[in-house]
Amino acid sequence: MCKNYKKIAFIWTILFVNSAFALSSSSFLISKTAINLFDFETAYTELLSTEKDLRKSELENQLLVSINLNYLEEAQKIALKLIEINDDHEEALLVILSYAKSNNDTHTFKKYSKNIKKYNLEMLNYIFFLPDGKIKTNTENSRSIFEIIQTSNENLVSKKVNYNYLLFYLSIANILDKNFHETNFYTAQIYQFLKNYSKAEYYYSKISNNHSLYIESQKNIAINKSKEGFFQQGEKKLLNLTNIYQDDLELKLALAELYRLKKKYEDAIFYYSQIIDNTNSSSDEIWHILYLRGICFERLDKWNLAEKDFIKSLELINYESADVLNYLAYGWLERDINIDKAMKMLIKANKNEPDNHYILDSLAWAYYKKKDFKKAAELMEEVISIAPSEIISLDHLADIYLALNRKREAIYLWKQVLDIANPEDIILNDVKKKLEKNNAG
Repeated sequence: MCKNYKKIAFIWTILFVNSAFALSSSSFLISKTAINLFDFETAYTELLSTEKDLRKSELENQLLVSINLNYLEEAQKIALKLIEINDDHEEALLVILSYAKSNNDTHTFKKYSKNIKKYNLEMLNYIFFLPDGKIKTNTENSRSIFEIIQTSNENLVSKKVNYNYLLFYLSIANILDKNFHETNFYTAQIYQFLKNYSKAEYYYSKISNNHSLYIESQKNIAINKSKEGFFQQGEKKLLNLTNIYQDDLELKLALAELYRLKKKYEDAIFYYSQIIDNTNSSSDEIWHILYLRGICFERLDKWNLAEKDFIKSLELINYESADVLNYLAYGWLERDINIDKAMKMLIKANKNEPDNHYILDSLAWAYYKKKDFKKAAELMEEVISIAPSEIISLDHLADIYLALNRKREAIYLWKQVLDIANPEDIILNDVKKKLEKNNAG
């Protein structure tokens, strides 16, 4: 492990954040947009059409795009131009040294590796050299890059991260060792996070079927198919995988989730039950599976079964999940049972997650059930300020206003619900009846 590992990770983060785009023509404007959309093919075409005498920022764009398309030889030529401008340019040196290593060009490697010592480039030193000064193998180079990426993992969801440069380094790692499938998997996950599912599938598909990440990759392809609107393709792929790997509970969980999100609750329950029946009840995750199965039972109007799952889930984690507390308590409130117990649960859930407006809605509704309409209105108004288009909360607040004899405001809110609700929302008929009853004349 590198002595200055954390320092290197910090340098790595800075590299992600910095990205300059100089615009000298319409081609550069188009290429910039394409790069921002991770459309490196279009960016490459536009960059090729530009003039030969390019500025540093424009060369950096070309370097980025060429590597992300795995055009290493072309990237090396661009990197040499960048070194003429700035001989401590880390990305350019990384490309030149990687190209030299890929072609067993020891002369070029020795020539430019001197820049690492000259400018004390710690990250490049870690990638290419062992602590005793010996040169690492290509496989070791690839893994060193990947280790730095993993160290910076907490930054992946930050708005400051430049995903283009993250993909750039992953591409270098993959060029140095094509059999290091972790780089393909990580690249696929980035594209998945960016909702570019076709590119995510491309990289997931490159992972060998004898690799430990193969099943996870195939599972993600199936899930992404459903996200793209191709539910049947995703379902078929997951069913095939579960038939092949019958003991893999993660695949069954993915299938259950696929069905739950598609509102095919009976099918979801079938697979959740298989997981529950084949998992030790003390497992860290079983409480969550019980919670998810409970949601499905509740949606099928099988409250007794849902209630059992919610209670068992809470017992396994000492009543510490705000989501489960909320779901169970709200279910009781809707059925006018265990009102006091529900209130206590919701106060605890709200304390654990004070910014969760769903829990705040349930707590306000508990005060309504307790006929403390003033407190209920205060909390529900706060919910609406956080989520002004939440139709259930608008309906709840209308009910509370009506109880406070604020009939005009209640009618206004019910009309708001009708304006923004979707035709399939089950709340619509109930709201229409309330309007007809309270808006006569």
